[in-house]
Amino acid sequence: MKLTSAILLLLLGLTSYTQEFKGQVVNINNGQGIPYAKLHFVDLEIKIIADSTGRWFLQDVPEGLNHLEVIAVGYKELHLDLELIQNKSSLITMQPTHHKLDKVIVSANGYLHRESITNVESRQFTELTTIPTTNLGEALANIPGVYQSSTGNGISKPVIRGLSGSRVVTYINSLRIQNQQWGGDHGLPITSLGIGGVEVIKGPASLLYGADALGGVLYFVDEPFAERNTMSAYISSRFDHNSLGSSNSGGMRFSKDAFKMNIYGSHDNYADFTLPNGKQLLNSRYKQTSAKLAFGYSKKIWVFNLRYNFYNGRIGLPGHTHDSIPTLESFYTDNQNRKDNVPAQRIQNHFISLENKFFFGNQELYITLGNTNNALKEHEEKFFFPDIVMNLNNSLYNVKWRSKLSSKWESIIGSQGMYQMNTNGKDATEILIPDSKTIDAGLYALIRFHKDKWTTMFGGRYDYRQIQTFNPETYTGQFNGLNYSAGFAFTGNKSTVRFNASTGFRAPTSSELLSDGIHHGSYRYEIGDNNLTTEKGTQLDASFALHLDDLELIVNPFYNYIRDYIYLQQEDSIIDNFQVYTYQQASFAQLYGTEFGFHYHPHKAHWVHLETTFSTIFAEDNSKQALPLIPQSRINTQLKLEFEMKKKFKIEDISIQHLYLFKQNRTAVFETETPSYHLLNLAINMKIDWQNPLMISIGVRNILNTTYIDHLSRLKYLGISAPGINGFISLRYEFEKSLKSK
Repeated sequence: MKLTSAILLLLLGLTSYTQEFKGQVVNINNGQGIPYAKLHFVDLEIKIIADSTGRWFLQDVPEGLNHLEVIAVGYKELHLDLELIQNKSSLITMQPTHHKLDKVIVSANGYLHRESITNVESRQFTELTTIPTTNLGEALANIPGVYQSSTGNGISKPVIRGLSGSRVVTYINSLRIQNQQWGGDHGLPITSLGIGGVEVIKGPASLLYGADALGGVLYFVDEPFAERNTMSAYISSRFDHNSLGSSNSGGMRFSKDAFKMNIYGSHDNYADFTLPNGKQLLNSRYKQTSAKLAFGYSKKIWVFNLRYNFYNGRIGLPGHTHDSIPTLESFYTDNQNRKDNVPAQRIQNHFISLENKFFFGNQELYITLGNTNNALKEHEEKFFFPDIVMNLNNSLYNVKWRSKLSSKWESIIGSQGMYQMNTNGKDATEILIPDSKTIDAGLYALIRFHKDKWTTMFGGRYDYRQIQTFNPETYTGQFNGLNYSAGFAFTGNKSTVRFNASTGFRAPTSSELLSDGIHHGSYRYEIGDNNLTTEKGTQLDASFALHLDDLELIVNPFYNYIRDYIYLQQEDSIIDNFQVYTYQQASFAQLYGTEFGFHYHPHKAHWVHLETTFSTIFAEDNSKQALPLIPQSRINTQLKLEFEMKKKFKIEDISIQHLYLFKQNRTAVFETETPSYHLLNLAINMKIDWQNPLMISIGVRNILNTTYIDHLSRLKYLGISAPGINGFISLRYEFEKSLKSK
């Protein structure tokens, strides 16, 4: 009782100091105010706009340090820790610039990326879709070291430095999401609807994100709420001629004083896609509906967000035939169709989270409670009655206390956990994995030191996991892991050096332990092994970045050593006409390689952007045998030409992308090689500059109609090519309105 009273008195005492804060954004060279600069208080999730003299006002927020992002046309984007002090005006200075080459980004953990010890790839979603993509996974594959494993256009799984599935953890904001990701045919459980950006952490990231993050983390961030006292909305539509596909969406963002709301909806409908030979791939059709709602409230020391995501889709599974001796013609059709067919997956997801942030001066408390539900049905032969029915329900918590101990030292302690139930439907005719219960609990702490150009960080984490299966098989396993992360970053005026060593662990999944049956979506018969033990990984990651006025250069080598590595081994046997794969364990595996990139933006031709990245991965087990399903080395080059036109109708930019995938001849036993190939894509983005602008994008993917099969394609063993040439057109209409404050 005394503790509760003390906490209430502390809250009341802190709220009593809440007053109005003010300041001005000015040009560093002449002290003149910068009109209509946009200020984003990241921790508070509040966006405001300065007036015509650069002055700004903020009320009903607590005193203390806040991460602030300031954007103004013609000025270098600014990020700083701003201390809000009552009765004191804050002066913010900005540097004029002709372009933004070396972007400064604040991560989801509130740190400047150039001061982070981990190499985090952070991209706005608009950057990844300068040339629009068919699905979210294809957009993510534009990031160095990130690939996709696909089954047609409808299913795309992320692959980070050769690792995927249960080794890659996915977050939406602060909510960890689950969707039977152990399966090769279970793609990302979300669409791009309402996504503002993504952060990719490559390699073990168990310290902050929990067990399983052995291969990396995808951290999706929603579009921010609208500026205070404004309402904005959009509608968009896109058509792809290759699959006669349409994608339509709309959204609204509303902010009035302390209340904020984002709401979005979309529907996609794609027919069978066309191959380079002019045939259509039978049953590559899919349709999906998504909705998203975010409600926010901020008052004094408290920020509250309620977020809900809904997804419903029916996805065809191509590569299925009843022919006793199948040929490529068995999988083709001359009649492009979008009607429901079998085999297919029916998926429905519900994700909900309650986020709470409390600010106590230099202390911050984050509490997230969430629930995710993934309902999966697979129809193999029967149109109305599914063969596989599974429901994955997961309840989670995430608590973090962040404390600024001094101007140089900062600490974070936290805990995460989940209670997960995975059950088969009563009427399911097939059970691929048994019913199971998983309990997770983890505790971590880290210390961060920052002085001048140096930043160091180190920390540790303990995790416990219990897996219990029942009906039809009974199994109980307990796993635990102790992990650490340590590193440093040096940030100079022209360069950044970063080094990090981190460990992680991953307990085997119930599918790896106990599966014994046909997995139609992956076209294989899988056999598990209940003697599998925990995987334990250690990664060394270094990077050097050179930041010049016209050129940015980044080199990022890595080495990832995984003990007791679990993998699927193709066997020389067939069961029920399906290739047999068994889960096996090597004493260790090592994955190593490098990512290299440069961005050239000449001062004398600031409308030109040339960006090239190179990614390569080598992977082998303890006997020096190549690991299966390792991506091809890749060069991704994009030339972007920006135009400054003053007409109502204007071309914003033209983008040309060239992809070169090297031959993959380092293959596992029974795995076939993949030849090299080129791809060429083009997009022209235009704008009709009405009071409420209309954006138009037209272009072509795979301009040369190249016939190619990616090494990670699930249809590779059938010899089925990826889609041929695809022309597209998209329209997006936006409008914005100011609202009166109280």
